[in-house]
Amino acid sequence: MNNPQRFQLIDGTFTHVEAGQVLLSLVKSKIDHHSLEQFSNEERFGRDVAHSEKRLEKLRALDVAIRELLSLAIENKQTLKIDAWIDITLIP
Repeated sequence: MNNPQRFQLIDGTFTHVEAGQVLLSLVKSKIDHHSLEQFSNEERFGRDVAHSEKRLEKLRALDVAIRELLSLAIENKQTLKIDAWIDITLIP
């Protein structure tokens, strides 16, 4: 099966608190994963960690951007509509 499969990960309207919990926990989980991977590759195996470092930079920037958006929502007393999909393709 090489056709991409699409799954809806998030679909709903959230308060800034709820959106923060959902989105920031996803980003934190990815940051934790790459931090652990980076440590493991560097310390245990002496491997290049450039990919993990680049990904961590992007994820930290994403964290800041989400926090800024949440602050804007708070400031303007707005809710957030989140529609997130994940596409998965099996690669032989």
